[in-house]
Parts: sequence; structure tokens; C-alpha cells
Amino acid sequence: MDYKRKKIFLGITCLLCIPFIYFFTISKTITIKESYNSLLKEDMKMKNITSNISLLKQENKYIDSILINENVSVNNSFQQILLKKINTYKESNPIEIIKFKNPVNITENSNISQLYPITIKGSFNALLAFLNFFEQEGFGEIKSFSFIKNKDYSRNKEYLTLDLYLKKILVD
Repeated sequence: MDYKRKKIFLGITCLLCIPFIYFFTISKTITIKESYNSLLKEDMKMKNITSNISLLKQENKYIDSILINENVSVNNSFQQILLKKINTYKESNPIEIIKFKNPVNITENSNISQLYPITIKGSFNALLAFLNFFEQEGFGEIKSFSFIKNKDYSRNKEYLTLDLYLKKILVD
């Protein structure tokens, strides 16, 4: 073989070896580099998790302090919380709870909800202020209310009552 043919043969051999070199060495290096980068990202996430846990613990303490200030515990039912709010409102306004019955479960459009029937006695302005208080607190939806004028025959006096149905949608 002469010198020129050796150069051509060497050039063709080099060109044919490039795919083998890429397949056996360079492609593996690239995949190892990608896995290394993904592991670095996971390591950064793990370092951030510890800081996130401490932030969540602080937020949990803050929320617990708010619940303690509002006198709400995990064991209290919605009915107990509702009674507490009515009683705190009753301290500053001249109303009286006549009836506070157990809730009635209702299924409406595949949503489960509870209706709380409440009857309250007081003056017209006090009862309207009570309705406004309930809407502002956002405990639930006031499904219906009606004012009823009653008479106490033993004292020969008339008084006004408010029949209120409060609807609370239960979350499954």
C-alpha cells in the first residue's frame, strides 16, 4: 500500500469509529452528568425541606394561638361553636335563646348539609342586628328566617321571636 491509500484508509476508519466512540463513551458520560444534575436538584430540595418544616411549625403555633384566643378547640363541634358565638353576642345585646334544636341532615344535589333551627326572642332591632351579626361571621348560609309576634297570656305582654334556619354544608 502506498502512502496515499494509507491516509484514506485511516480517515475512513476514523470516521467509522466516531459512532462507536460516541455510543460507548460519550453517551454514558452525558447520562451520568444528567443524573448528577438531577441529584443536585434533589439535594437542594432536601435542604429546603428542613427550612420549610420549621416555617410550617411556626405557622402551626400561630394558628393554634388564634384558635386559643377564639376559644375554639378541635374537640368542639360546630353546634358548640355556634352556641358560644350566640352567647358572646347575647352578652352585649338584649336577646334570649328560646330553642336551639339538634341539626337536621339534608342531602341536596349530592351535597350533604345540616340545618340548624334556632329560635330567638328580643326586640325587632336587636333581632335584625343578630341577623346581620350572623351574616358577618360567615358560619353558614341563612336558609330562611321569619319574625313571629307571640303573646304571653300570663303577663299579658307581646314579644317578638325570630325563627332562623342556618345551613352548613358538610365537607367530605
